[in-house]
Amino acid sequence: MNKTEQKEENRLGLNSKWYPQAVHTHEYHLQILIKTNIYIQHEKIYPLRKNLAYSLQYIEFLSKLNTDIYMSSVLKKQNIKSIVIHSATIIEAIFYYLVVSNGLSNTTKWAKTKSISTGEYSLLNNTMKNEIIIYEKLKEKIIAPMTFDQISKKVEKKKLLGKSFDHYHKISAIRRLRNKIHIHDSDHNFDTDFNNFSNKELVLVFDVLHSILISELFKESDYRKNYAFLLIDS
Repeated sequence: MNKTEQKEENRLGLNSKWYPQAVHTHEYHLQILIKTNIYIQHEKIYPLRKNLAYSLQYIEFLSKLNTDIYMSSVLKKQNIKSIVIHSATIIEAIFYYLVVSNGLSNTTKWAKTKSISTGEYSLLNNTMKNEIIIYEKLKEKIIAPMTFDQISKKVEKKKLLGKSFDHYHKISAIRRLRNKIHIHDSDHNFDTDFNNFSNKELVLVFDVLHSILISELFKESDYRKNYAFLLIDS
């Protein structure tokens, strides 16, 4: 625990206001799974655990707002959207770790160094231009960028959450919700946040996130019960 977190915990002892679980509590739970191995080094692990812990504390806070604060229907939908998006990013990050730490990530020996664009020219009565991308061959392979779709499909195919995990079939729905982060990208008149985010989506993402955090991957953790706040009625 750093000095800022310790100071905050000391301050909390002076009043009785509600406070979410401390960041370090989430870290204790996450370190059961997320640790250094031959595929992923410490400089990646530390910020990953920290950012996951921050996001989990934030989600508990948003969940508290959802249950304890009377909001307009629009604010409630927007709050649910925030919960869903942040939960999906946590799921994506855990999936990323599982794929990389099991040596299943996409790799490449080529790194983009620059791109060169030609001037405009006319071809078959159309205005055209070319772009040349220059790659440098590396001495060793590096992890290539992977989309949430690619990562989650690897998790599903390889059963990286364990054979007892029974929510693999719900992951594709999480991917679709994750893509709703772009408010300008609408397919039709009713493709709005108000119509896309409801208690149904909240239950879905909480159900999957809770199942991941109490899965066999974390069976040695003493903190699995701390995620009961993710259990809500449909």
